[in-house]
Amino acid sequence: MSITRRGFLGAGAAFTALSGCRMGGAANAGGKRWYKGNLHCHTFWSDGRAFPEEAVFWYKSRGYNFLGLSDHNVFQEDTDRWVSIVGDGTALKKPRNDGSIKYRYQPTVNYRYFDEYVKAFPDAVTRKNADGGIEARLSTFTELSARFNAPEEFLLLPNVEATRSVDYANGRRNQLHMNYVNIPQLLPSYLEKGFNRREKDIPLASFLAAHAQEVAAVAKARATPHLFILNHPIWTWYDVGPEVVVENPLLRFFEVCNNGSPFAPGAGLPMDGFDTDRFWDVANAFRMRRGLPLLYGIGTDDTHRYRGEPGNMLMPGNAWSLVRAGSLDAASLIAAMRAGDFVTCEGLEPEDVAFDPSAGRLEVAVPAGQRERTVRFIVSKRDFSEKPVATTVVRPDNHKDETTFERTINIYDEKIGKVVKTVVARPGEAIRASYTMESNDLYVRARIEEVGVPLCTASLHPQGLHVAWTQPYANPSI
Repeated sequence: MSITRRGFLGAGAAFTALSGCRMGGAANAGGKRWYKGNLHCHTFWSDGRAFPEEAVFWYKSRGYNFLGLSDHNVFQEDTDRWVSIVGDGTALKKPRNDGSIKYRYQPTVNYRYFDEYVKAFPDAVTRKNADGGIEARLSTFTELSARFNAPEEFLLLPNVEATRSVDYANGRRNQLHMNYVNIPQLLPSYLEKGFNRREKDIPLASFLAAHAQEVAAVAKARATPHLFILNHPIWTWYDVGPEVVVENPLLRFFEVCNNGSPFAPGAGLPMDGFDTDRFWDVANAFRMRRGLPLLYGIGTDDTHRYRGEPGNMLMPGNAWSLVRAGSLDAASLIAAMRAGDFVTCEGLEPEDVAFDPSAGRLEVAVPAGQRERTVRFIVSKRDFSEKPVATTVVRPDNHKDETTFERTINIYDEKIGKVVKTVVARPGEAIRASYTMESNDLYVRARIEEVGVPLCTASLHPQGLHVAWTQPYANPSI
């Protein structure tokens, strides 16, 4: 069965029914409007399962305003990047590792997917190889931008997912995945050292800081604004703890919600011990005490599959960010995000968010829904203890190599990430709720919840809930 552009659009409708941008539309009195975007997804340039045109068209046609294709350790700007078309079955071949410095992934594309692609995009560039087989050229960032960008409608941002790992003498391996946005090139260290190089016994915080510093230096040399984002920190197995990010002031963003990375919590781990909300509050409590900037949380799809293929990595349209900016350009979007003027959504969007710095008051407006909706205001207290109240060693239940995946997790006291006010609206009722910080509050953020079937069953998503997160706002008296 071939899929036209219309058919490709409809392939994931069940996963995106709640993703309409309620906060979008005309500019408000301040001359700003809300722009919807996703900054983490993949294509055949690495291990994604779609041609780049298909991925970009999927998002643009569903009302997204900005997108970053974040393929692993590659920027989509090689005019001679070709993929082989094979078979006529129903499954894609797994991308193979060619061991090269410049590319890790050499995907082979099943003919059925290729047929759908060329019907939707008849100007696709193809050729016969020496063996008589078909190859297709992957479109570059420049070509994609020329095809899809439209003023105040859609913007494609340069984006790369830097993927690294560190091996330790005790057998542990910790992965670091980091996106850098609006820098249209590979980092120099990747070109020099290669994709597959693993570091040995480097403290994870130092390794993260080195990447942040390199990204900042490249952005400065290019005179371009940028974002540096820590991706899915607790994937694959509690790989990055909040303590790692405390001493990294150049890190301002992390994924509080990620669509596609499979993850299974350890047996006996306290429920409040180490989800991404808890990670966020621990990191920010320590950072504020040290006078460092707050860490902001984004939501992404981490899309790999676009047609409903089975597996943990589901369709796109599950988590996104709404950015309040003056115009749809890279400088305005990045400035707004660096100022914390955005919200993160998984199936639920607030109507408005406002913070009054003179009063230290956060106000959230939530539209009426068909189910009960709840707003929780969350703070961390100045007098929290930095000493863990408990330390838990966790291992996966079904993994034989327990040493490699053994993690020690600190549990901190209840003064970190404390819910100080809860407002509940019955079905059909709107909410307008606010919280004014007390002198002992370091910051405040709000989490909006609605019980419902999650858009995604991947374990890095909140389960049984639709959720929206505001960013944290610092107490102006500090």
